[in-house]
Amino acid sequence: TAAGAQAPIGTPTAPTAPVVKSGAGGELRVTGFMVQSERSMEFNNTITTKNAPIKGIDVLARSKFIGLQFKSLTSEFEGQPNITSADLRLLLFPPQFTVMIGAGRRALWSDLNATSPTQFDLGMAGISSTIVIGGTGLRTNLTAAMYIPAGQKSAGSAATSGAELDKGMEGEASIIYRVPKLPLFAQVGYRTEVFTSKNGTRTTPEEVRGLKIGGGFVLGGR
Repeated sequence: TAAGAQAPIGTPTAPTAPVVKSGAGGELRVTGFMVQSERSMEFNNTITTKNAPIKGIDVLARSKFIGLQFKSLTSEFEGQPNITSADLRLLLFPPQFTVMIGAGRRALWSDLNATSPTQFDLGMAGISSTIVIGGTGLRTNLTAAMYIPAGQKSAGSAATSGAELDKGMEGEASIIYRVPKLPLFAQVGYRTEVFTSKNGTRTTPEEVRGLKIGGGFVLGGR
């Protein structure tokens, strides 16, 4: 008979889903990157388009609500002035929606003025958003910023040649993959930058765009 059978005690509970961390804690990330770029520029009253790699470094240190980011890049374009730039940005609010303000310097140079390049001091303001995709190790990152003219006063700067920043902006979209159990990551995305300088009534627009590939090491931020 079934008289000796015992009914199960208690009610079974559903398994608990793993908690996915938001990645909004402290983080240190160092990225080396390269942009396979195409640059269109008006130079000597002629619009030219050239291809060249842009190489750079990006260092990010942040807590949940505040952080600093330093970025530097350089490239050499045959038949066009070369570009070297660096900037420092203050990051405010969480990674999911961050407001950034900063300042930087952009230099145009060639073999003819390698020791005294045309330099543009600029401010910048923009927003960025980094979103964790579940427990996949992937993050999406979107960044947009405007360049704001700043005074050029130093010797050898754009003020010496009469040139100054008119307007500019940058945008970037990328996916970051963090290697499980290792402090390493890889990044792939697309970057575009528009920069217009002026000298009197003449403006010189240029646009640099291309596929961005990078990687490096990261601590925290899971």
